[in-house]
Amino acid sequence: MNIKRMLPAALAVAVAIGAAGGIAHAQNRDQDGRNAAAIAGMKVTLTQAIATAEGQTGGRAIGADVSQEGGVTRIQVEVAVPQGFKTVLVDGANGQVTATRDGGGDNEDND
Repeated sequence: MNIKRMLPAALAVAVAIGAAGGIAHAQNRDQDGRNAAAIAGMKVTLTQAIATAEGQTGGRAIGADVSQEGGVTRIQVEVAVPQGFKTVLVDGANGQVTATRDGGGDNEDND
């Protein structure tokens, strides 16, 4: 094989991979910026949302995430309970529980 012919192709592949990684990184930064804005605009602290979720379920929080959709900031709290796990959604503006689901957020077997 001719190395002179392979080198430009290999270089083009490397540049394409680097560009794709840069785009993915920029998208992650945009998402991080939106999450930071959502958190900054919350009227309810993460600690308050966790306490509300624990009080609602009688369990212990094991994780939490903040998201913003349609201008509404929600705090998703994963709670361990004797029966398994529950996901509690708390409104970031008023601290009210908007939904409670059995099973963890990433658990696909929510019997």
